[in-house]
Amino acid sequence: MLMTPMRVFPSLFVGRRSLVEAMVVESVEAETPGVAFTCGACDAVILTAENSEAVADVVVKCRCGEYNQL
Repeated sequence: MLMTPMRVFPSLFVGRRSLVEAMVVESVEAETPGVAFTCGACDAVILTAENSEAVADVVVKCRCGEYNQL
């Protein structure tokens, strides 16, 4: 699985993107196909997907309180 860091941004304006709250990701195996996205502030894995296009219009609120996007 490819690890991809997300960008942290202010929560002032989310815009037309969907807001998703991060849940605990149990484990990320290296052999699993897809992408694991990490928080730009705390480096925790906050989202997994088959490809980057699946989360192009998504804002993820990490458990640490930061808002992340690609």
